[in-house]
Amino acid sequence: MKIKLLISRAGVGFSQNAGEEITVKAAEGQRMIDAGQAELVRSGKEPEKAVRKSSQKKRATVRR
Repeated sequence: MKIKLLISRAGVGFSQNAGEEITVKAAEGQRMIDAGQAELVRSGKEPEKAVRKSSQKKRATVRR
């Protein structure tokens, strides 16, 4: 689970700052979200698709 930290935290051998996006186990992530210490990171991007570009050029419309 990918979360964004709302608080800083540190332990033996690590330190993480508020605003960092980290990956944790689902149970730990849910516990931190419930406690208000983190928020879930959702990717708003859809996978890119390979699409050929049109080789024809569009004519510009001229207003008179």
